[in-house]
Amino acid sequence: MRTKNLKNGFKKITIAKARIIAHLIGDGSVYQSNHDYNIKYEVKDLESLNSFEKDMIHVYGLKLTKGFKESGFTGKLIPFVRLRSKLTYEDLINYATYKSKDWKIKSKILQSSKQVRKEFLRAFFDDEGSVTNEGKRSIIKLYSINFKGLKQMQKMLLDFGVSSNIIPGYGAKRNVYAVLIKDLVKFNKEIGFNLKRKQDKLRHLINEL
Repeated sequence: MRTKNLKNGFKKITIAKARIIAHLIGDGSVYQSNHDYNIKYEVKDLESLNSFEKDMIHVYGLKLTKGFKESGFTGKLIPFVRLRSKLTYEDLINYATYKSKDWKIKSKILQSSKQVRKEFLRAFFDDEGSVTNEGKRSIIKLYSINFKGLKQMQKMLLDFGVSSNIIPGYGAKRNVYAVLIKDLVKFNKEIGFNLKRKQDKLRHLINEL
């Protein structure tokens, strides 16, 4: 496989790279197959997909390919973008592991600047978070089957003064955990969403408090 040279400065940890890493943990994958090194992000929200593609080009300077994959749950086509690049793969694994059941955030993210960590959290909540109105109570939830990974997220949130609880028993197989955040105002002030539809809903629920 021909090695593709990356953009100068790609090794620097920036807010764009933080978003990339969070999205790949959330709705993406970073893996090696045969002689290929793959980076793939698939999500139904075109806003997130387009943002991810722009960030990848900004950080690494390589063009991504586009396509669609049939959902195993609904049968609907989900858009994705993909890059095959050994150098990008080798850079990304310095910051996290990416398998759904045991992803892990590494120290280069955990010890990065507050702005980088904030952008990482926002991007992850864009993919795996939801804001809902349950009766008279509004709440933010962040889902994953990876309990240890959510504990890392919980600690990162505490660095911003956002407290939470982790509750088991979600999903069809009851094997999904959720980080629950009750203080919507604090979350909005310190973190928030990049995804417009989720941020709009968050602000709407806050206005109803």
